[in-house]
Amino acid sequence: MRRRTATTGNAILGLLALRPSWAMYELTQQLRRNMRWFWPRVESRIYDESKNLVRKGLATAKTRTVGGRRRTVYEITNKGRRHVRDWLRTPPNETALECEPLLRVMLMDFGPREAVLAALEQVEADAQTMLDIGRVVGREYLDGTSPFQDQIHARALVFDFLTSHAQMLLGWTSRTRAALAAYKGMTAPNRATHAQHLIGTALTRFEKESDPLDSWRLESQALGRDTD
Repeated sequence: MRRRTATTGNAILGLLALRPSWAMYELTQQLRRNMRWFWPRVESRIYDESKNLVRKGLATAKTRTVGGRRRTVYEITNKGRRHVRDWLRTPPNETALECEPLLRVMLMDFGPREAVLAALEQVEADAQTMLDIGRVVGREYLDGTSPFQDQIHARALVFDFLTSHAQMLLGWTSRTRAALAAYKGMTAPNRATHAQHLIGTALTRFEKESDPLDSWRLESQALGRDTD
């Protein structure tokens, strides 16, 4: 098994490298805005891992008074910056999906109908929250007021990924609700036939889609960008 390269420490160090210093509450706020959607381990371990970075000499921690309140402020060290550069040179681990509601959908035959509907409601709620945050963050970038405005070229790619993912989740929950409604009252053979139709439709959908790279090139040309 290939060694996992991404760690909570690397995620926090990456944030520390973006600014001269960070108060702990600022780090937590930024993690809640975006990183929790694709690296949720960070928020639950941020306090312990930040202290661990200090022990390793990758960051420093100082107590300062900010707005009349005492804050622990973290800064990355030169050793920490080298660590981030070295980590980014390593190959990433494969993309993984962790979704408990989807697991519950897969096992829906063992529970009541209300259980699978509750799972869909959770997916919808998560997707809506992601889009609600996206509306705020996206407007900040368009208005030039984002705290990471200097990183807009990279953040735009993450924004596109997360909002596309949220829209995909909403589309999936809509189709799944329709399928569950169709399953209701069907015999097992008819349900299997309906399920095969769903799979065939999905195959047709992604097999007929144009090459994503071609679509990107067309969009880039429309914006007058060099695509070579």
